Amino acid sequence: MKRPELLDVLNDLAELLTVIPIAALAPVLVRCEEALRDAVPSRNGSVRDAHVLALAWSVEADVWTTDRDFAGTGVASWSTPNLMRGLADVGAG
Repeated sequence: MKRPELLDVLNDLAELLTVIPIAALAPVLVRCEEALRDAVPSRNGSVRDAHVLALAWSVEADVWTTDRDFAGTGVASWSTPNLMRGLADVGAG
């Protein structure tokens, strides 16, 4: 795609997005930090992505990432290859 076509696609995608203020996630951030700190797969204690987990929890969404920290936190996480396979399966069905 060339730039004008790409901008049209990006504008269409932007209309589908809902921006959630970080303040709206504040009530669950502490619980998300605890869940990430205790996540078994990474064991690194990182809570850097607590806002991502809070958003996923609040809208019951999966997370597209290669970060293993989300395992065991109550959300499904998808690597790019698995996401592409899943999307291909949906398109074929």
